[in-house]
Amino acid sequence: MLYTLTLATHNIMRWVVLILAIYALYRVFAGLFGKKEWSEADRKALSFYAIGMDVQLLLGLLLYFVLGNWFNMMTSGMGNVMSNSSLRFFAVEHFSVMLIAVILAHVASIMAKRGSTDRAKFRNGAIFLTLSVLAVLVAIPWASRPLLPVFASILSFFG
Repeated sequence: MLYTLTLATHNIMRWVVLILAIYALYRVFAGLFGKKEWSEADRKALSFYAIGMDVQLLLGLLLYFVLGNWFNMMTSGMGNVMSNSSLRFFAVEHFSVMLIAVILAHVASIMAKRGSTDRAKFRNGAIFLTLSVLAVLVAIPWASRPLLPVFASILSFFG
């Protein structure tokens, strides 16, 4: 029961993170190309995205190490996990790439703060935020999501 609730929350939170990502991307690119001044709203957009990613990471770690069988499966038979593409995706690829995405989300926030000019803040934020969002888009299991069959088809064409 707790596993199902946590997994459902993790799935719903994915959409929250994607909405926060779109908003943050809009803020940094509008500021960069619109030659705007860096504002508290721009800082918060990056921070809220990073916080959303942190919540996702915590839910994922709970599913991975506490509530699910992933950790036991990997420690008892890693060869079986690696030979099955579906298991490998969730046990290794999804976990690794999402961890990188979380790190990049925080780097975006930190590097934006460190920019010496408004343009540098927007540029730094845009670079690392874009890398983080791309990592998220790569690591989401699109093909198993019935709401996005068109996007899954497009990705499978290129993959």
